[in-house]
Amino acid sequence: MEQATTKPFPRKIGWAELLKHATLIVTCVLLFFPFLLMLQMSLKTQKQIIFELFQIKSPFHYDNYAKAFREIWPLVGNSFMMAIVSVVLSVFLASLAGYAFARLRFPFKRVLFAIFFLKMLIPGVANLIPSYKLALHLGILDTYLPVILFCAGTTMPFWVFVMRTFIEQQPKELFESMRIDGAKEWRIFSSLAMPLMRAMVVLMSINVFTFIWNDYIWPLVTIPTNTALYPITLGLARLATLYKGQLGVLTAGYTLACIPLLILFIFTMRHFIDGLTSGSVKM
Repeated sequence: MEQATTKPFPRKIGWAELLKHATLIVTCVLLFFPFLLMLQMSLKTQKQIIFELFQIKSPFHYDNYAKAFREIWPLVGNSFMMAIVSVVLSVFLASLAGYAFARLRFPFKRVLFAIFFLKMLIPGVANLIPSYKLALHLGILDTYLPVILFCAGTTMPFWVFVMRTFIEQQPKELFESMRIDGAKEWRIFSSLAMPLMRAMVVLMSINVFTFIWNDYIWPLVTIPTNTALYPITLGLARLATLYKGQLGVLTAGYTLACIPLLILFIFTMRHFIDGLTSGSVKM
C-alpha cells in the first residue's frame, strides 16, 4: 500500500515581512545611488554629464581613469603606509590599555580612566590648534609622524573604553587560572586577552584604517610643503585643481580611491559584523 506523500505548503509571506523587505531594498538603493551615480559619471565626458546625467550609454571614456590614476597612484603608498602603521600602533596601545584598566590594579586607576573618558567629550576640531602647536614644537611637521601619532591619540579614548568593557565582561576565572599556573601578565594578555578581543581588534582596525584613509584636514595642516608625502585625499584635491571642471576625471579619481576600502570591507565583512555584534551585546 502506497503511502500518501504530503507536499510542503508554500510559506505564507505576511504584510509585515513584505514591508520589511521593501524597506531594506529601498534603503539599499538610497545608500548605493550616489556611488552608482559617481561610477557612471566617471565614464562620461563633461558634455555627457551635463546633458545625459542619468543615461547609461556608450561611448564610455575609460581615459578618465587613466588620467586620474596617473595623478593619484604615487600617493597611494603614502596612505597605505600611514594607515597600516596607525592601525598597528593604535590597536596595540588600546588593547593593552583596555586590558590594564579591566584586569590590573594600580594607583589612580579610576582617575586615569576618567581622564580617558573625558577626552571623548572634547570635539576633535577643538584639538586641532593645540595638536598643531605640539607637532610644531616637536619638529615633526612635513613627516608621516603627526598623522600616525595623533591618529592614535584621537582614536584611543573610545577604543580603550570599548576594550576595557569587553574584557570586564569575560569570566574572571579564566584570567585567575592562568595566574595560578604561574603565567605573567604579558603572557595572559597575549595568549588569552588578545584572542578573546579578536573581533573587536578587527573592528577597530577597519575603523582606524578608514579614518586615516579618508582624513583630509590633518594631513593638509601637518604636511604643508612636502608634496611627496601627501596621502591620497590631498592627491584628489590636487587632481581637482589640475582638471578643474572635468567631473569625469574627478569622479574617476574618487572611484579609484574607494577601491581599497571596498576590498578591505569585502574581505573583513564577517569579522566586522562579529565585532559590531560582540560590542553591542557586551557593552
